[in-house]
Amino acid sequence: MKKKWVSLLLAFVFTMIALGAAAEEKPVLIQSCEMLKNAFTVLEEGNPFVERYNRITGENVKARMAQGAPYFWGAQEDHLFAKEPEYVVVPAWQDSPAYYKTGVLYMYGFDCVGFVKWAWKETYGQDMPARAALYKDTANQIRNTETGEGPLWDGCLETLIPGDLLLLEHTGGGHHIAIYMGTLRMYGYTTEEVPELADRLDVPLVIHCTTNAQVSDRFADLIAHGLPKYHCATVTDGGVCVSLLVNDPENAPGFVHQQNQDTRYYTLPDGTWLTVEDCGELDGYCWYRKK
Repeated sequence: MKKKWVSLLLAFVFTMIALGAAAEEKPVLIQSCEMLKNAFTVLEEGNPFVERYNRITGENVKARMAQGAPYFWGAQEDHLFAKEPEYVVVPAWQDSPAYYKTGVLYMYGFDCVGFVKWAWKETYGQDMPARAALYKDTANQIRNTETGEGPLWDGCLETLIPGDLLLLEHTGGGHHIAIYMGTLRMYGYTTEEVPELADRLDVPLVIHCTTNAQVSDRFADLIAHGLPKYHCATVTDGGVCVSLLVNDPENAPGFVHQQNQDTRYYTLPDGTWLTVEDCGELDGYCWYRKK
């Protein structure tokens, strides 16, 4: 009888240890975030991150426009929604970059700064400071190239909160701004589901407005088969999408050359591209949090 009780006790102890280990391994999932709730509304219908966000948090975020927001350089915050859910068609500005043709019609959308400015105002009810001001405001920065804390993609789980901003200064000129939205693991992705991304489940994801040929293809189809007023528009080169921060983009299996740059990407199980944002060659960066 004594041996039986000892065996039962040992079985109980081992079960508790196993349960404790399982609890420790349980991933931290994404939580409701006002900045993300706003930003996600300008992704396309059926976007897998929005669907997972809703399922995990119990929110009910819906796309404001079926194809999401296209890229349009120099966009002014919320003019995109002037005829919602239809798109506005306008000519490019006189000072638009070389890959736009002045006077040619494009579907109105956001550029990187315009998107974040809009999401910020929707979230906080006030205008976002200028990008340059955010970059100089070290009091509200969580981490930057001056701190010596290591690369911007390491330690995000310990230092970042979804909704934080990322500001990049590219080598050779140019800048970019994006919103941190968590990691693949926080959205329930596992090694079994995305084996090509097994070593990137805890790498930062951002939502931003940038070049993306898959988004471009969606709008090309809309221009060809959508409302008659769209037929005169020239296709956009991207729009609001989700990307993974990496320092080795050449390891991503997908590749397309678009405009004046190469785009690399992974493909998620539903077919959505997860493009990579190359953080290997930067003059500087900072993570910014409104306090």
